[in-house]
Amino acid sequence: MIDNIMDLSPEITKLIIDHLDGVVITDPQGRYVYVNEAWSEMMGGIKLEDIKGKFVHDIIPDTKIDFVLKSKKAVTGHVIISKGPSKTEAFSTYIPILKDGELVAGFIHVFIRGMKSAVDFSSKVNSMLNQIEYYQEELRKIRGAKYSIDNIVGNSLEIRKMKDIIINAARSSSTVLIEGETGTGKELVAHSIHDLSMRSSAPFIKVNCAAIPSNLLESEFFGYEEGAFTGAKKGGKEGRFEMAKGGSLFFDEINQMPLVLQPKLLRALQEKEIERVGGKESIPIDVRIIVASNVSLEKMVKENKFRSDLFYRLNVIKIVIPPLRKRKEDIPLIVDNLLDKLNFQLGMSVPSISDEAKMKLKEYEWPGNIRELQNVVERAMNMSWGEVLEWKHFSPYFENKKLRKNHKININNELSTNDNEFLIKDMKDRLEKETIIQALSKCNNNKTQTANMLGISRTLLYKKMEKYSIDKN
Repeated sequence: MIDNIMDLSPEITKLIIDHLDGVVITDPQGRYVYVNEAWSEMMGGIKLEDIKGKFVHDIIPDTKIDFVLKSKKAVTGHVIISKGPSKTEAFSTYIPILKDGELVAGFIHVFIRGMKSAVDFSSKVNSMLNQIEYYQEELRKIRGAKYSIDNIVGNSLEIRKMKDIIINAARSSSTVLIEGETGTGKELVAHSIHDLSMRSSAPFIKVNCAAIPSNLLESEFFGYEEGAFTGAKKGGKEGRFEMAKGGSLFFDEINQMPLVLQPKLLRALQEKEIERVGGKESIPIDVRIIVASNVSLEKMVKENKFRSDLFYRLNVIKIVIPPLRKRKEDIPLIVDNLLDKLNFQLGMSVPSISDEAKMKLKEYEWPGNIRELQNVVERAMNMSWGEVLEWKHFSPYFENKKLRKNHKININNELSTNDNEFLIKDMKDRLEKETIIQALSKCNNNKTQTANMLGISRTLLYKKMEKYSIDKN
């Protein structure tokens, strides 16, 4: 059987094998044919005559030789434990021996000498990998996203669904369109997508289309060459696309982008290359585009205020952030989170917010969403001087605003032109949700009776309860 391994004389082949670490040769069925002295020593003195003709798996249960002989594919780096008194670990390599395409034997090489060095090297590599991960995390904090998905507070159905979409979006490199009212947290969602993506260690670059003068937007996006215009820096300047290389580029308030610049952005997205202002060469780009708008881009397209071809290129993955008025059950969690954050930022130690105050805060419609809520909490903290926040600390803010107790709707107030103006659909949804809650209460949470009272099927009742995040228990 040794003759089948090499075209050498049996004596030379045996001499080579005996100078190797542990060696085992099997027949095509995986039975022992030959073992060298090093293998016998490692196995606590087992001799060839003790095991010849026995299956390897009877002696070494976790062997890979059966798989190798069946698949005719080698396996390397498999760790086994010796049967000797030392019980040391050893690496095993399994090789099928073929002749004219036919399996004639199995060859096992057990790596014993230098095992300690190999383990030490492996430990050093693992330590280095841990350090690399640490520095990558620090770099991510400096150059990447400031927020993660954990910063999105809430347990409502709407928020759970939104987080699922964020996680799915992070697995892709497709363009993301985020839509939501002012103050809902569109930038937070954009940061979360980048933080979860494979690009998280690369830059996250933001550009606010409303904050930059329209005549400077092109040079901000694409950069410029030296001498491109009066006042251009010597040597030129990188644009946001180049700055975001390998990472994510976030266009906030994309709805404010001038129509004249939109074709150039579309070309950059389609061709994956840009040209600096005043430049003559195309620069390839590798960025993930995330955009946000506080108005419906689809509606703007219909009004000829936004290019339809750019809209279709941006609207690949769409995330709509629910306004705070549609997830009021999250308000207690949000205000607790805001209190902790503001205590740290302001150097205060306000202990908590009363349950009464939390319930009262749910009676307001929050047209400014989370941003307005944070402002209100901060105002109250500055009035409390370290006391527990009670409703008296919040009430001055609401003196000239309408609070809707128990979510009841006053049609006259709803349709008035002030800060609390809402769409008819919002009014309908809130009325429907309140009606279902009241019906469930009257029927002691019996779904069949509730459905009969409302004149709908149980299936439709469950769908509406899910829509409005009404507890089904």
